[in-house]
Amino acid sequence: MSKSITQFVSEYVRENGRGCPKGVLIHVGGFKAKDIAAMLESGKLESGRGSEGGIFVAGTKPTPKERVSVSLKSRMADFLRTLNDPTALALVAEYDAELQKRADSQQ
Repeated sequence: MSKSITQFVSEYVRENGRGCPKGVLIHVGGFKAKDIAAMLESGKLESGRGSEGGIFVAGTKPTPKERVSVSLKSRMADFLRTLNDPTALALVAEYDAELQKRADSQQ
């Protein structure tokens, strides 16, 4: 008997300590992309990005770690936040809106 998608994901996460990539589900597990999408849409699976990336069984995705500024752009924005300057604050607001728009589009 073959494993269900949730069983496969659960075992992958347990064995690898991270979320299961969609490519592994398709190429190793032999599951179809439309079936994976249906499981995500139904809420039986959930996905994450970044260091918490991959697919998890619903309710098992780790909580996001605190945001750490690592890119040059994010470090510059963090510095601008410390300035009491209207132009700097306007640039930071524009940067934050750009980040929020990107985050919204990825969900």
